[in-house]
Amino acid sequence: MERKLTEAAQSGDINILYELLRLDPTLLDKFDKPSFMDTPLHTAAAAGSTHFALEVLNLKPSFGIKLNPNGYTPLDLALQNGRFQTVKRLIQQDPELIRGKGRERYTPLHHIAEVGNADLLADFLVTCPKSIQDLTIRGETAVHIAVRNTKLGALKVLLGWLHRTNNEQILNRKDDNGDTVLHVAASTNQLEVVRLLINKVKINEKNLEGLTCLDTFTGLAIAGDEKIAKALRGAGAKTSSALPPVDTLADVLSSKESLTRKALRQMAQCDVGLDGLSSEMRNALLVVAVLIATATYQAVLSPPGGISSGGDTTLFFSNSSDISPISDFTRKTKITDSTGKVQMGETYFYVFIILNTVAFAASLGIIFSLLPTSRYNLLLFIPLLTLLMSYTFSITIIAPHSRSLQVHAFYPVMIGFGFTMLIMRYKFPEFLEQAPNRCMINFYKRDQMERYVIRGGGAHVNQV
Repeated sequence: MERKLTEAAQSGDINILYELLRLDPTLLDKFDKPSFMDTPLHTAAAAGSTHFALEVLNLKPSFGIKLNPNGYTPLDLALQNGRFQTVKRLIQQDPELIRGKGRERYTPLHHIAEVGNADLLADFLVTCPKSIQDLTIRGETAVHIAVRNTKLGALKVLLGWLHRTNNEQILNRKDDNGDTVLHVAASTNQLEVVRLLINKVKINEKNLEGLTCLDTFTGLAIAGDEKIAKALRGAGAKTSSALPPVDTLADVLSSKESLTRKALRQMAQCDVGLDGLSSEMRNALLVVAVLIATATYQAVLSPPGGISSGGDTTLFFSNSSDISPISDFTRKTKITDSTGKVQMGETYFYVFIILNTVAFAASLGIIFSLLPTSRYNLLLFIPLLTLLMSYTFSITIIAPHSRSLQVHAFYPVMIGFGFTMLIMRYKFPEFLEQAPNRCMINFYKRDQMERYVIRGGGAHVNQV
């Protein structure tokens, strides 16, 4: 019966499949028990029996990621046998098949990057965007594989995808040898690939041997070929010996913690995240923040003590021809070009501006942070920033005539703006690289920026 099922899978006869299922309803279940086995889906995918493969995948979705004894998924076999139409139909039915990890943790995306089929590679990326994050057992991305196999067309598709989806940081990923894609391109003497990557990656990254991409290329000793070396040097590439020494993780942990790092660590431990607020609490805080922003902005327009009349100066002159005792003076108005200034003293004004500005800027930051997280909310930051600039401009206009005080009026605004940024960095950690509830130590290790995160309950080191 299993032989008949295999023949039906090769020929694509769905009728025979259901005839066999009527005779034995548990027929397909028998392929689930062994950990590694060629299922009817493997057979149909390798043979290009598209409709049969889709029918089996519909009946037994678990077959989609099952490995055969050689460590291949059904999609891997379809790719190896050039059954591209079957591949396209299968990924339409289940996009996660693209992330199926087979032999050496190769996914179908890795296979297609190795082959260099640019059209199918583009289909894979659009159908399953997260597949670009998958790594082989050697820590290679699909970009590593495309460069290592000199597939320029596939590389251009990958670069275009990473650029359009804001994922170019993947280009800085390192394999098990510590090599970036630029190391690979330089070591394989691919001038055009180097030119494509040179402005997209960290050019002076070191691999596990402590070599930069320029070291890697120089070690090839290719006679008369200086184009790659010239391009690398023109972009700022240096040899490892020319780079300044940096501290290792052991050096940082054994050294005395600086005041700046201590302050950052303590701020990171503060639970200032706003994502856990209920909608009612969020709305209430938003209303209060708007009221504070309105009141503090209005306070600058109408400060305590008022503002002098900017263009009109009232003068009093004696009028000897008037015999009325009440009218001993004649009032005349002199028009001047001066702007209105606050009536309070400079010291009081300075204190008032500091307190008012911190409250105003903090309220703007809270307003921005309370909005739902979205890339489009960054557009709201522009009017909030211009409002803060308008606030600053108003301060310089109404400040007393003391020039030093007008200059110092910018200081509290900058303090308030910094407070705004402090709140924003907890709302959008992907933009400002700060996350709540964890202690972070930032430093350079072998001239590369790495983040070491020490979580509570033990040391856990993550390299980004």
